[in-house]
Amino acid sequence: MLTISKPLSASQAAAYHHKEFANAKVNYYSEGETIRGEWHGKLADQWGLRGEVEEKQFSRLANGQDPITGEQLVRHRPALEYVSARGIKIRTMKHRAGWDATFSAPKSVSLTALVGGDDKVRQAHRESVRVALGVLENYVQARLGANYPAETTGKWLAAIFQHDSARPVDDYAAPQLHTHVVFFNLTETEKGETRSLQPLELYRSRQYGTAIYRSELALRLKELGYEIEHGRSCQPEIKGYTREYLEASSPRSQQIKEHLEKYGFSGRAAAEIACQRTRNAKLPSIRHEEMQQKHRDMAVQFGNQPDRIVREAHERSLEEQKAARKQQIIESALNHACEKNLERQAVVDERNLMRDSLRRSMGQASFAEVRERFEK
Repeated sequence: MLTISKPLSASQAAAYHHKEFANAKVNYYSEGETIRGEWHGKLADQWGLRGEVEEKQFSRLANGQDPITGEQLVRHRPALEYVSARGIKIRTMKHRAGWDATFSAPKSVSLTALVGGDDKVRQAHRESVRVALGVLENYVQARLGANYPAETTGKWLAAIFQHDSARPVDDYAAPQLHTHVVFFNLTETEKGETRSLQPLELYRSRQYGTAIYRSELALRLKELGYEIEHGRSCQPEIKGYTREYLEASSPRSQQIKEHLEKYGFSGRAAAEIACQRTRNAKLPSIRHEEMQQKHRDMAVQFGNQPDRIVREAHERSLEEQKAARKQQIIESALNHACEKNLERQAVVDERNLMRDSLRRSMGQASFAEVRERFEK
């Protein structure tokens, strides 16, 4: 699922980078003290930003500056304060640093990747996010001023941070694979001018981005041997987990649900507000091994479902690979038989073709399998 935050101020972006985005202490399957983000986008390539995200470069971009030289690229708007038609005092943000787009993996995927230890599932999540980002970038627009329509540029500059834990509830931070994508408030027009970014089309593309991510993820998981079923809101869930285990591993979702029920609200917008209001600080004091052990202990309570599902997927994947390999062998044997016999005569007896095919594939495919492919 993809969510996009409200605009971040420069100070918020800097604080998030230090406390959350790059902080490995609150991600219990990450090594070291810091999460090294990575650059993404056509502007990143154009400006020579490759590899790991440096804090100084991140801070400069959050302030609308050139990440290398510090030159001011976009003009800061002053904060305004006014009273709306309803008599409500409104204060605008001084400068929008950018937005935080978050891709969250389904719970079954997080459990499989983290508790089950299948790094290929983590990679499937990362690759699916990148495909979605590549499409969403096409909808980036430049803000040209109040009297001009926005210009579609298809260029952004974003920093990607991979996270693996949800916010804690009662000292328990559940496994939750998710990716923060901070896209900065700047883009480049066709004339080569650096402008502030107009995010409207990106907000409108949120559900589209979600669909791309989920579609790519489901495909990759199936290729790894996992069976997929449709979960809530059509998200791809890995088959084999009990509802009880999924719910026990989702205390944060339950906390938000209880908050909505308490105040009688429903819907996505209300859920996002509830998410903000019920947020606890993450737990940097808990050691990674301790939290991972809590995850394993919970898995044991529910019959070690992640281990079983990973094992079955690997076995299934091996069987599929064997089947694909067998088809390649049969195809190669038939092609060899055709080439051999057609060298000598234009019309070939099928028995000769089958004879040579069986000789070529001996011990690797049955007569019935070769015959079935021959008849096709």
